[in-house]
Amino acid sequence: MGYGGYVSAKLPPAKPTEVEARVQAVKSLETVEMIHKLVYNTAVQPKEEKFRKVRLGNPKIQAVLAEVPGAIDAMLALGWALEDAEGEQFLVVPAGKFLGMQQVRIVEAARDKLAKEVKDQSRHDIRVAIQG
Repeated sequence: MGYGGYVSAKLPPAKPTEVEARVQAVKSLETVEMIHKLVYNTAVQPKEEKFRKVRLGNPKIQAVLAEVPGAIDAMLALGWALEDAEGEQFLVVPAGKFLGMQQVRIVEAARDKLAKEVKDQSRHDIRVAIQG
């Protein structure tokens, strides 16, 4: 019981939206940071073409984004689209569509939540190693 017999006002967390759920499904901190960088650059400089198109054949993108489960789904949910051009696959922001700071905040929230989970797991592992 809380102060004066009142129940505390702590409410359960809100159910995540479809986009939030897809971004939170990515369990690699490096991948979420890459998604953040791509979405942030596109939101801040929406007319800069180099930020609106990502080649999936790029070795770094391949390792950090394309091969991680759920990463492409998260990008698609954030507004990107898959496109085949020049014999390769690209993630692109479709013409006429712009990403905003709302998408950036969604990715930042997922990044912060995942970083906390990783930190908590690390603490737990250390505690088990010391006790074991």
